[in-house]
Amino acid sequence: MKKIFSIALFFYVCNTFSQNGADTVKHWTRSGFFGLNFSQTALNNWQGGGQDNVAFNTIFNFQATYKKNKFNWDNKIDAQYGLMKPGTNKLYRKNIDQIFAMSRINVDAFAKHFYYATQADIRTQWAPGYNYVGDSIAGKAISDIFSPAFIQLALGLDYKPKDYFSVFLSPLAGRIIIVERQYLADIGAFGATKAKLDANGNIIAGTGKNITYGFGGRLVLKFKKDIFKNVNLDSYLDIFSNYLDNPQNMVVVFNNLITFKINKFFTANVICQMYYDDRSKTIYDWNKDGKFDNPKDINGPRLQMITTLGIGFGYKF
Repeated sequence: MKKIFSIALFFYVCNTFSQNGADTVKHWTRSGFFGLNFSQTALNNWQGGGQDNVAFNTIFNFQATYKKNKFNWDNKIDAQYGLMKPGTNKLYRKNIDQIFAMSRINVDAFAKHFYYATQADIRTQWAPGYNYVGDSIAGKAISDIFSPAFIQLALGLDYKPKDYFSVFLSPLAGRIIIVERQYLADIGAFGATKAKLDANGNIIAGTGKNITYGFGGRLVLKFKKDIFKNVNLDSYLDIFSNYLDNPQNMVVVFNNLITFKINKFFTANVICQMYYDDRSKTIYDWNKDGKFDNPKDINGPRLQMITTLGIGFGYKF
């Protein structure tokens, strides 16, 4: 039901932004990109080694801005999903998965290019993620839609000297971490408040919280522009400091999408995403039992990074 709701909401928002009324013709501006990439590697007696694989991924990026007098409303949606099948395995596996939606309202402030601003955004994913042994899923899902989901609300000041660049500083920002799968919340995955565990990872008191709250300060930098002819950079840096829990240990999200236009219908793109959260413990099911109850399954915080390169159909609008 959650997935149906999320997909319905996604397309409803897109449809709302795309409608043209008498007023929106003057005040709405829109831009976006849709890409579909496919790759295949097939080896036959190849002495250099390697592995057959098939992979594809989709990218959808959309922005809509409403401007009227002193009022400015920015909206952004980024969605990515990809699958790959290594070697002779029958199961396809995720190689990228993200949903990000953001809305920001600006009102003219005390000086040129400065705005009083409020922003709301959510980040989650489309489908479960798993560990694998050979061609079989090992244990339970290690992530899913709303496991995690990060919801953030912020109030502050936005500096926007150009349409393609802004710096948003918020001294009043809230952050909500949702981890609906209870066994992931119990071990404190993704920054959730975990249950009390013994040395062997067994619960000895309470359960992990499905919803964890944070309050702090936030800095957001946005940049989207053609940096060269037929080359567009869409960059988003988000830094959050939790006043209530080690404010010196910041949450950092840094997403970049570079699009190279080859011709009207074909593009190349590079996606690079980085994430760091001192509260978020990385997990890996070392003994492949799917229980995540071995202390070795839980590691300290790590810089998480994913990079993909794709060439295929692309349409910029």
